[in-house]
Amino acid sequence: MLDIWFAPKHFESTALYERLGVRFVKRYVPTGGDFFRQRYGIRIVDIRGDLNSLIQFEKCTRKLEAIHVTAFLGFLTWSLWRAIIRQTSVMDFGIAFLVYVTLILSPAMLQRYNRLRVNAVIRRMMGRQPRTRLYN
Repeated sequence: MLDIWFAPKHFESTALYERLGVRFVKRYVPTGGDFFRQRYGIRIVDIRGDLNSLIQFEKCTRKLEAIHVTAFLGFLTWSLWRAIIRQTSVMDFGIAFLVYVTLILSPAMLQRYNRLRVNAVIRRMMGRQPRTRLYN
C-alpha cells in the first residue's frame, strides 16, 4: 500500500521539482541541506556510493517524507478546525497554510526529488549486479 504513495508518479521528474524550487530548498534544509552540511557537518545518512547505502538512503527519504506529510496534514487540520470554529480568521488560515507549505511540505518535495535521483542510480547499479529488491 505504501509503495503506491512513495512510487514515482508518471508526471514526476527532476525537472519538475527543480522548476518548483527544490534546489533552493535543498540549500537551506536545517537537517541536511548543503549550507548546514558544509558549515556544521550535519549528515542524516552516510552515502558511500555502494548499492546498499543508496537503498538505505532511499528508505530514509520515504521516512522523512512521511514525517513531513503527516506533520503538514496535522497542522493543516488543526488550523482548519480553528478557522471553522472562528478562533482564527480566513486570512490567518491563509498565512498559516503558506507557512506550512514552505516550512513543512517543501522538505517532503525535496525527499521525492532525491528519491527520483537515487532510484535512477540504483536501477543502473542493479543492472550491473545480481538482483536486489528495491521496494520492501
